Amino acid sequence: MGQFELDTLRDSIIEGIARHGLRGYARKLGIDLNMLRSIRDGRDIQTSKLIEVVQAMGLNLTLRDPQTTPEDTGPGFAEPGRDHNALQSGFLPIPFHPSAQLYGQTAPVALSRAWLEARSLAPDGLSFVVAPDDRLSPVVAKGALCLIDGGTRLVTGHAIWAYLHDGALGLSFVSQPEPGLLVLSGLDRARPPDVIRGAALDRLRLLGPMVWRGADMSAPPPA
Repeated sequence: MGQFELDTLRDSIIEGIARHGLRGYARKLGIDLNMLRSIRDGRDIQTSKLIEVVQAMGLNLTLRDPQTTPEDTGPGFAEPGRDHNALQSGFLPIPFHPSAQLYGQTAPVALSRAWLEARSLAPDGLSFVVAPDDRLSPVVAKGALCLIDGGTRLVTGHAIWAYLHDGALGLSFVSQPEPGLLVLSGLDRARPPDVIRGAALDRLRLLGPMVWRGADMSAPPPA
C-alpha cells in the first residue's frame, strides 16, 4: 500500500471522479458522495472521514503532527526577488527545466533545505516547468508552476509526470501497465488516454514526476 500526502489523495480522487463521475466513483468506493465532493473541493474534513476514504481506496494514509517534525516547522518557500536575505538563510534557487528555454533563469520561489530533506528530494535533480495546458485542470491549471524531480526515472503507480512528446512539453497522469507501454491520461473525460508503445516511445522523453505545484504563472501579480 502506498503512503502519500493529502494533496496526493485529493489528486487521486479528482482523477477517479474524472473517470467515473462523482456519483459513480462514490458508488465504486462505497462512500458518501458529499464526503467525496468535500475532498475534491479542498474543504476541511474530519480525520476519521479521511481514514474511511483512504481505506475504501485500499491505501495507507500517514498523518504527521508538524509540532513533532522539526524539519517542517520553518517556512519551505521564499521569494528571492523580494527577500534578499533568502539565499543567505539557506533557501535554494531552483532553475527552470532547459526545455523552457529560459537559460540561466531560476523560478520566482526558492526552497528551504529542510523542506527538501523532509521530502527526500535532492536539489540537483529538481527543476521547474510551467503547465502548458488545462489537461489536468483543476488539479493543475494552465500556467501553474510545477516542481519536477528529474532524479526519479522509474514510473510506479499513477502519478503526474512532466515529459517531452515530439519536443513539446506535457503534463499527464502516467502509468506503465507493462514493460514497453506507457499510458498518458488527463482529467477530460471526453479525451481518451494516450497509449504509447513500441517505436513511439522514442518520441517520448520523461522529465520526472511532479512533486509540488504552485500559483498560475500567467496570472497578473496582485496590486
